[in-house]
Amino acid sequence: MTPATISLGLVQKPSSSTSYVPPTRNDWDLLFQPLFDELLNPPPSVDNQDTEVIALIAEVISQDDDDSTGSPSSTAVIKMHPHR
Repeated sequence: MTPATISLGLVQKPSSSTSYVPPTRNDWDLLFQPLFDELLNPPPSVDNQDTEVIALIAEVISQDDDDSTGSPSSTAVIKMHPHR
């Protein structure tokens, strides 16, 4: 039996003259700082909408609790307001 080489048709790319430099801590901070700022200090309009949505969810949950009589239940549909 003759030894053979299995080829996947892949060609090795010659290495470039520049080596990979991983991002520094400062690079990551600059990239993600706006996301953390928005998470920790949400804009007022977003904060108000969250309160409205939570209130609507609480209302639907209380309706479901009231309807727990064993009979078929109705489904409440909530129309969500688009972001302003």
